[in-house]
Parts: sequence; structure tokens; C-alpha cells
Amino acid sequence: MPPRKQPLRSIVNWFQDAVVAPHEPGRKRKLSPASDYILPSKTLKPEQRVGIYVDAYLSRLIEALHDDFPAVTRFLGHHRFHDMARDYLERFPSRSWSLNPLGRRLPEYLASKVPVPKREIVRALAAVEVAMAEVFDGDGLKPLTPADFAALDSVKFFTAKLDFVPTFRLLEVDYAVNPYIDAVRQEKDAVPPVQKKKSWIAVYRKDFKVWRLDLQREAYLGLLELRKGRTVSMAVTAIAKAWGKRKGDVSAQIQQWFGEWSSEGFFQDVRFWPKFKRNRTPEGISS
Repeated sequence: MPPRKQPLRSIVNWFQDAVVAPHEPGRKRKLSPASDYILPSKTLKPEQRVGIYVDAYLSRLIEALHDDFPAVTRFLGHHRFHDMARDYLERFPSRSWSLNPLGRRLPEYLASKVPVPKREIVRALAAVEVAMAEVFDGDGLKPLTPADFAALDSVKFFTAKLDFVPTFRLLEVDYAVNPYIDAVRQEKDAVPPVQKKKSWIAVYRKDFKVWRLDLQREAYLGLLELRKGRTVSMAVTAIAKAWGKRKGDVSAQIQQWFGEWSSEGFFQDVRFWPKFKRNRTPEGISS
């Protein structure tokens, strides 16, 4: 018997549910049989024809996760990554028309007790690769330049707050993952072991490329203060406190770091005391 006539919207909704539901155990909606919508072919029944798309849908999602997490894939191996991806997608199914955000919750998934070997290392790798994907997809905005900062009053600058560009992320992880990620991204045959070592990383986009910068702990703490909306003075104090009695001129180091951060384009705006209003205009910044 041929399928009964259905409105196009009904057919589209049914097909989406038929393809997606088998991969989402939480879906409880009862579906009409495939024969209500699909004709058989010479060799396949209606449900078998739909089954081709069911398998292809999951394969495409896993392929997208492979693309976003090459370091995690290399560390686990393709088969173990595939198993992890299937379980992840059951817990965090796709909810977007785009594949871009598909793997963004992988670190959250890995924070739970899931059957993934060396889970904490995988979680650290995933956190950095998520940050890289977010930075790559983030909205572009022209950052402030060293010349912009040079034009500021130095006294007022210490009371100011700095806003970061959208394409910036700041991470603290328990493993030194950057050498491993570098080797994978460069498609090297041999990769270094991932050492357990607290690491602080800035991930940002510059000149249409995503960069990762290993930070000293003191630099990370200063950036973290700024990220929390604290003033430049508070950030400098945090750096100096963490520096303690270490050898070296902390003032010169702070000046070098701020120069590096401005050169790399971390900041989009300067806001001044007392109102911390935005001071950026199409022509530049004003005090």
C-alpha cells in the first residue's frame, strides 16, 4: 500500500525525528512507521531506507568531532575516540543547526566518571581544543594596538579596566598539553608524552590564525584579574604578590608582558574610573 498523503511539514518533522531519535535515548516521542511516509525500493524496505540516513547522521557527527579534536583523537586512537564520541552524543546531543558547537561540552562530559582512559589528560587536551574552536569561530573585532596604549595617560591607565576581544580565552590545566598539540597539528609521526604539570595558556586569534601562548603563573594571574573586570592596578598587584621574592625586576617583567599582550591584540577597549564607561570610538579611544 502506498504511503498516505502528508503535508510537507509533517514529512520533514517525521524524517528528522526518525533520523535523530535512535541516537538520543531521552526522546520518548512515538513515531509512525516508515511505511506511512516512505516507499520501498527494489531491494530495501521503507525502514531500511531510513536506516541508511540514521547511520549516516551519527557518522557525520562523529566525523565533525574528529575534526575539532585531532589531539584527543590521536591520544585515544580512532576506535576509543569513536566509542567516547557515541557516548558523549547520547548525553549531549546536537541542538544546533550548525556543527560548530557540537563538541563544546566535551570537557564537561570528561569531568564526570566516564569510561575514558587517562581521562584527566584527555580532559585537558579537550579544554584547549574547545578554546581553539571557540576562538576560531568567534566574532572578529579590531583590537587596540600598542600605539593606542602609548597614547594613554599612565596614571589614569592604572585605574582603568581592560575589555578583552571576543576571540580570547584564558585556561589553567593540570597537564603540559601544548607540545603534544603542536606535534599533532604539525602531523608529526612522533608525539611527546603529556607531562603532569600545571599549565597556563592564552588562546587567541591574530591575523586570521589561532595561537596558543604558554604563560607564567604570575602573568596568568594578572590576566585573570583583568578578565574578572578588575583594574590594571589590581592586576599589577596580583602579579607582584605572586612574584614574591623571586629574582628579577618584576616591574620590567610586567611592562614586558603588557607590551606583549597589546602587541598580540588581547584587548578591545579601555574603561576609566569613576564610571568605567566605554571609551572606544570609531576614531580610536579617548580619555
